[in-house]
Amino acid sequence: MPFNKNELILDKIRSLVAYGRTDGKMLFRLRSIEEPSLQCTAEGDEVTDAIGNVITTIYRAKKATLSATNSLISLDLAAAQYGTTKEVATSASKIVDLTYDILTVASGDTTVTLSKTPYNKDNILWIYSLVDGEIGTAFAADSTASATKFTVTAEGVITVPTGFTGKLYVEYEYQSENAVRVVNKANEYPTECKMVVYAYFRDKCDDSTVYSGKIICPRAKLNPEQVELALTTTGKHAFEFKIENDYCDETDDELFTIIVAQ
Repeated sequence: MPFNKNELILDKIRSLVAYGRTDGKMLFRLRSIEEPSLQCTAEGDEVTDAIGNVITTIYRAKKATLSATNSLISLDLAAAQYGTTKEVATSASKIVDLTYDILTVASGDTTVTLSKTPYNKDNILWIYSLVDGEIGTAFAADSTASATKFTVTAEGVITVPTGFTGKLYVEYEYQSENAVRVVNKANEYPTECKMVVYAYFRDKCDDSTVYSGKIICPRAKLNPEQVELALTTTGKHAFEFKIENDYCDETDDELFTIIVAQ
């Protein structure tokens, strides 16, 4: 008999994958999808007679949106929402990172060494005493150490202010080959992509029978109007795709296709 299913139980969204429309390269893949929703809208114009009775309604401009939340913060998704790509550091192309050290200066110590080699020692303009966890006295960089000044070498060796003992707080940049970076620029926005949602369905009369489902969207774009990253341990990552047909292809007005197969 033909496989002709109608009412099904949606078991789970397996993954959502986005691809570049021109080259087909995968942009990102999400596997922890919560609360997915596929909505379709259209604009309607009522046709009325001379006394205002509605004769019919003409619909046009059908559109769709797919919204969901990823259970984890995704840097690949964030990059796509910001209209950029995630940078991955290598030994040949390192990423400049920012860190800080809390260094202990014992009695008699005249120097301390940063835990990492500074990217540019000349950018270390200030260091601070740390008293009971609070920022205290500020010391300025100079060519010679004094009671209020310090020096630092390219290797990260700091000559501490004369007579200082206690803890020093030092912020500085360094280069890392084990880092990723996402930069959100004011004039960059998401680009069009192809988007596929993979799902599992179960038979309503036999829930041990599982079917494979897909929602295929040939032309979709992430909505950048509101992008929020919840900066908490339990924070989620929400997103929305706007789905439209290919305006320039008069022979194909497909918004999306749903396929369910054994």
